[in-house]
Amino acid sequence: MLLVTLLLAASGLAGCLDSFRSNSAPTASFDITETGTYRTGDELHFTASASDPDGDDMTYSWTFGDGGVGTDAAVSHTYSQSGTYTVKLKVSDGDFEATVEKTLTIVPAGASEPIPEIAASKMNDCDDGEPSASGTYILIWLCDEMAESDDVYEPTTTVTLDASESEAGSDEAWLTAWEWDLDIEVDSDSDGEVDNDVDATGETYQWSTTAGEWRVQLTVTDNNGMSASEDMWVHVNARASWRELTIDRNLTGNAPTITKTFPTIYDYPPLGPHRLSKVYFYLVYPQEDDTIGIPAANELNLYAYNETDEDVRNSSAITNDQRGSSYYSGCADDNYCLLMQSSSGDFRQYYDGIWTIDIVNEEQHDTVIDEFRIELVYK
Repeated sequence: MLLVTLLLAASGLAGCLDSFRSNSAPTASFDITETGTYRTGDELHFTASASDPDGDDMTYSWTFGDGGVGTDAAVSHTYSQSGTYTVKLKVSDGDFEATVEKTLTIVPAGASEPIPEIAASKMNDCDDGEPSASGTYILIWLCDEMAESDDVYEPTTTVTLDASESEAGSDEAWLTAWEWDLDIEVDSDSDGEVDNDVDATGETYQWSTTAGEWRVQLTVTDNNGMSASEDMWVHVNARASWRELTIDRNLTGNAPTITKTFPTIYDYPPLGPHRLSKVYFYLVYPQEDDTIGIPAANELNLYAYNETDEDVRNSSAITNDQRGSSYYSGCADDNYCLLMQSSSGDFRQYYDGIWTIDIVNEEQHDTVIDEFRIELVYK
C-alpha cells in the first residue's frame, strides 16, 4: 500500500514538472490615455495589454517611480513633483513574468511649451529681381561665374539655419537644446519615422548643401523637458554663367559642340518633396560673324539630355525670329537670344540626375558666344 502511494505521488510530481516545463511566459505592454505634455496634478490613466499563451490567470504590478504602485490592469496615477520618472509594469502568470517600462517627463503645472522660430530670409535673384512677398521660407540664389573650361556645374553653398529668436515658454524657464532635422521627408536614422531625426544641433547651424529644396524642422527643448517644433522650406536656386565662348566650325558633318553637365533633383518616382520647377537655358550670340573675313550668318542650337542620353528637349524648332529683340527686351538688335526651358513634365518623364546640355554649331565657321547660362529654379 505504501509503495502504491509513493508511486502515485511520484507520478503526480512528474505531471507537475511536465506542466511547468510546457508553460510559456506572458507578453505585456501598456498605453497612456493622455497625450502631449504631462504636468504635475494631472491624473494619468495607464492600461495594460497582456496575454498568456497558456490562458493562465495573470496578476499586474505597477510602479511609477515616485513610490506609487498599482495592482489592476487599468490604473491611474497623479504626480505631485516635476521630474523624469520610469513607469514599470510587471505581469505574472504565477510561473513567469513579463516586464515593460516607459520613461515620462512631468513638468510643472504652470509650465508653457517653448516657442521655436526659424529665421526666414529671401535673396534677390541673379538679376536683382525681388522674390515674392508671400510665404515664409528660406530662399538662396547661387550666381556662379564659370571659366570656359568648367564643363561640370556642381552648385554648393552653406545655408545658415538660425534659431536664435526661439524662446522658452515662461520667464522661469530657459532653452537647453536646439535640434535640426534637415529633411523631414527622409528617415535618416532608419527608425521608421521621417520627422524625428536629429541631423544637427545648435542654436545656429552652418549647413553645407547643394542646389535643391528641403523641408527642415527645428525642435527646441527647455529645462523642464518640454519640447516644441517648427518646420520651414529651404530653397536653393542656382545659375551658372559662361561668357566669351568660342565654338568651332562644322566642316565634317559632325557638328562641333560645347558640352556642360548639371544636377537635377526631382524625386520622381515616387512623387517626393524635392521638385525642380524649371531649368532655363539662355544663349546669346551675334546674328552674324566675320571670322572668315565676310559676314556670315550664325546658327546655334541647344540639345538637352538626361542621364540615359535621351534627347529631352532641343531648340531646333525655335526660329530666328523667335530669338530676337522682339521676343526679349534685353536682347541687342544684332544678337540672337535663345531661351529654352525644361519644366516639371520633363523631369517626371525622364527622371532626375546628372543632365547634359550641348551647344551645337550648325554652320561652317567659328562662332563666338557672348553668354550661356544654366539656371536651376526650385522656387
